[in-house]
Amino acid sequence: MSSSSPAPGRGHARISSTDERRRVVTRRSTKGPLDADFNPLTDAPAIAPSAAAARRSPQPIHRATSPSASLSTPAANLEKDFSHLLHPGNFHPLPPQTIPQPFLSGVHQPHPSTPLPDLLAKGHYRLAATAAAHALIKETLPSDHEKIFELLYVRLACLSLLNQHALAAAEAKPLGDLSSAFYRHPLTGAHMVPWELRVLAVRLMGLGYGDWRRGVMGYYELAREARLEAIRTQETGTRQVWKNRLLELGIRVANALIEMGECEGAARHLATLNSADNGEEATEIGQAPSGPEHARIKTMEALTWLRVGDVNAAKRSVAASPFPSPPTPSTADAAPPVDPLNALIAMSEGDYNSALTVWDALAAQNPTDSMIAQNRAVCLLYVGRITDARDALEHVIDEAQDSSSAFHALTFNLSVIYELCTEKAHDRKLDLVEKVAAMEPSAMGWERQAADFKL
Repeated sequence: MSSSSPAPGRGHARISSTDERRRVVTRRSTKGPLDADFNPLTDAPAIAPSAAAARRSPQPIHRATSPSASLSTPAANLEKDFSHLLHPGNFHPLPPQTIPQPFLSGVHQPHPSTPLPDLLAKGHYRLAATAAAHALIKETLPSDHEKIFELLYVRLACLSLLNQHALAAAEAKPLGDLSSAFYRHPLTGAHMVPWELRVLAVRLMGLGYGDWRRGVMGYYELAREARLEAIRTQETGTRQVWKNRLLELGIRVANALIEMGECEGAARHLATLNSADNGEEATEIGQAPSGPEHARIKTMEALTWLRVGDVNAAKRSVAASPFPSPPTPSTADAAPPVDPLNALIAMSEGDYNSALTVWDALAAQNPTDSMIAQNRAVCLLYVGRITDARDALEHVIDEAQDSSSAFHALTFNLSVIYELCTEKAHDRKLDLVEKVAAMEPSAMGWERQAADFKL
């Protein structure tokens, strides 16, 4: 047991300068998603873009099913003391003042004794974050590292999904340097922290210290490890796990660049993830991706170029996508292809009538897709059909199967339209709150903030 770890139930003890949790590690030369001699996208499975993929419920990490757990081999009774992660002062209260009353007293508000997995499955992230903190403080032994890291991941992921990024960053700081030997198994050298928590901690550390470059470097350190593991392993399934992780890290680097304001650099970085498609030879891991996975990266690249304001670059990204092979938006003699990216590009060029044609066709093909309906309503607003825009968004709310349809952009835009249409906008917003609170909870999140309704 480390002599420098604080005792359970006490405040932070003085940390020895030799404590491995505070050791500064000099960054070595790495190979990651940007390296030309290694393609992180090799044989990656097809992942279709969807609204649900953008906000998933954080599931508890179980040793029997977690990829990171299956790759480690803890075989001894560990004596490491992680009590510094269980101190009550590490966790902040989550007051409900910004939550509309219908969510606090509605029929779908769960009982305080509801188990943590059930809270996550129904998207009750605030209560799940509170339950995870309570379990860490009251129900977890300092030596039970598996339970500690599982609950910490749930806590930090839920705070992130609640947009409480500052709190999440502050609560991640006690983890210290996750690359230090302190977090390695004393016999096998395997990392004791699950991969999911390590990836999340990189972003939160960048936020907590106000240094996005620190986050980018952290992703590259993880990418170096994933690359070595992908080359080293002989099991096909395990190798695919590490290659999928490399792809995820490449995308997270782009996200970090966007948060730094380096949108052009992010778009160019996303283009390099598919660079092996431009004639480069295959590496020892295999060939570059194709089909839906390649299209997914190209979609991200096109959206990033649109955020930069470079419409021509966005058009080139769409044209280069092999799936579903949409040409660039059209001239006056031909309608734009039925693809969301072409509609967004047309809107970026101010051609709202052409964009509306695309959204109408997509809505006819996907009548229950709330994301398409919300973009179509925005386009209706820009062409001056404000009543039709309101009716389209209200139809989504009225026909929704669960709370996943009432996402932030939709409820916020409908609230804006109420302000433009009527002098009784506040009453209409309160009615909207009641409708959303009455929806069946989903893993995409149920409880909403007052700001989602411009209240």
